[in-house]
Amino acid sequence: MAEVSDEPNTDGNQDITWTASEFVAHEKSAGWYFVLVIVTLIIAALVFLVTKDKISVGVVVTAGLLLGVYGSHKPRQLEYKIDQSGVSIGGKYYGYHEFRSFSVAPEGAFAGITFAPLKRFAVPITIYYVPADEDKIVTILSAQLPFEEHRADAVDTLMRHIRF
Repeated sequence: MAEVSDEPNTDGNQDITWTASEFVAHEKSAGWYFVLVIVTLIIAALVFLVTKDKISVGVVVTAGLLLGVYGSHKPRQLEYKIDQSGVSIGGKYYGYHEFRSFSVAPEGAFAGITFAPLKRFAVPITIYYVPADEDKIVTILSAQLPFEEHRADAVDTLMRHIRF
């Protein structure tokens, strides 16, 4: 999943560069998709019974379809770089000034670091790496951002439970 290289940059600080998946992919069997269809149909039926609105049913069915399509996507391999000034993910740069803090969350055989954004409605950014490289990565990040214990919210718990 990841290759790491430590490179001293021109000012003597360490840069860490590695290649890893953009997200942890869970293999989904035909049974997973079958359960998705059944649950979507049950929710759509309940929505119709309560609202008698065909548009709401269409929204539920579309959401179930999109969840299935998105769940079938395979992750891309991205290049990650962490240095003293910020984080680069697949060529996109994020300065540390954009984040409030970071936390470390185990993801099975891998680990992820989630950056909490300063902007209220911004989406948190998660990067994945091999756990053996955690000390080097956390050392650089700790010098720039405060560390927070990871707290899984309801969406994280649901996504982990359905292996999404």
